Amino acid sequence: MITEFMPEGTLEKHPSRYKGDAYRALKSFRTLVETVASLHKDGIVHRDIKPANVFFGTEDQLVLGDFGIVFLPEQADRLTMTNERVGPRDYMPQWGDLGQRLQNPEPNFDVYMLGKLLWCMISGRSKLPREYYRHADYNLTVLFENDPNMRVINDILEKCVVEQPEQCLKSAQELLEIVDEGLATIEGGLPMLDKTGKLALPCRVCGRGLYQEHNPGGQAQLLTFDNFKRPIGAIFLRVFVCNVCAHYELFAPGFPDEAARKRWQPWGQEGFRDQS
Repeated sequence: MITEFMPEGTLEKHPSRYKGDAYRALKSFRTLVETVASLHKDGIVHRDIKPANVFFGTEDQLVLGDFGIVFLPEQADRLTMTNERVGPRDYMPQWGDLGQRLQNPEPNFDVYMLGKLLWCMISGRSKLPREYYRHADYNLTVLFENDPNMRVINDILEKCVVEQPEQCLKSAQELLEIVDEGLATIEGGLPMLDKTGKLALPCRVCGRGLYQEHNPGGQAQLLTFDNFKRPIGAIFLRVFVCNVCAHYELFAPGFPDEAARKRWQPWGQEGFRDQS
């Protein structure tokens, strides 16, 4: 068998490549999800997604390898015995690790492993025990508290690394949509709420800080004038300032909290669409 040579090797050999960098990791992760989505479209389940089987391609693209235990629909002969457990022990979902072969693997089997792989990419660690990504020792928002984008990653993990199959996204095609929404949130600096409901708005200038309200509970007033410089009214605003670079942003009263609660995302150049 002849395959393309990947000189940089696998994620297993370079565990710190994306450590602490939510945006870069998610962009590269998307290339892998896109590949798995194309497999799922044809009913194919890889079943062995782990750092040792993910290679570095060109321009931060990730390439999936080792199709040795791939599940093909309507395949007459199986490569595994009836009672054989199939999949990487530290990455496979609990519903597929019951001591015997999973007779009909569904695409969500791969989705679970993709979620764990994403966690490994960002944490720089080799494995995530069970579904512990919210535990303090494994929570990315705690491990990298200065990166507000880790909340986006946790939202993705919440839909993948789950205990029951019905809680998991059905396929990598669904996961690809969620990843694209996450990238749009990060790239657009859109408002987010943390798990306590508090606003977490990344600075769109320095990219490192978070906007904090300049006068919590109050409003600023901006006077407006006509062409003859006569006052014609006032505009009331909320003022936010970045806690790192001191960049200021102005919002209408009630925003950006409302946009974050409704999970609004960009919709072309025409405004926003409601994701709630």
